[in-house]
Amino acid sequence: MIISIFWTINGILYIPEIFHWEWYNSATNLITLFYNLIDGPLIFLVFYYIFKRRFFLYLIIAFFVFEAIIIYLKGFNDASDNVIIGLGSLICLIMNIWGISKYFMKVEHSDSENVLVFVYAGYIFYYGLFAVVYKFNYLIASGPQRPYVIFVNYSAICLATALISFGFWKYAHTKYREERY
Repeated sequence: MIISIFWTINGILYIPEIFHWEWYNSATNLITLFYNLIDGPLIFLVFYYIFKRRFFLYLIIAFFVFEAIIIYLKGFNDASDNVIIGLGSLICLIMNIWGISKYFMKVEHSDSENVLVFVYAGYIFYYGLFAVVYKFNYLIASGPQRPYVIFVNYSAICLATALISFGFWKYAHTKYREERY
């Protein structure tokens, strides 16, 4: 369910941008700033539900404290947003690599573990390509390359969503669909 919420919020944010809706231009920066505050913690919450370890709850709390400190120091703007999404994306990438490595350490896998490996792979793909987007969109911002950066970002979102959806379609059975991922 948390995975669905993550991708739904992500999709809702990008739909107006894809169709160039005028009303969205004035609100886009503020909406993106708020979304980036919950992006990392949503992934941490997914890991909490998967592994049932308190560490991930502490990570969520620590990340919210980190966000508050960065916003206090830099303000609620693009400067604080760059730091927050940079660190959040790095932590999410590391956690998904850790999750997929745990999967490969086992010889036999259950259907729910097979679903999760597609979830990990999708997020690794998304956050891995996001590293490229982050560099060119947030660190080296340039007008002429912006359409290419947007294309890479949308492609990463679509391909990661397809990868995760395939995992659920292929391996999730009714009893696993009722569990919380």
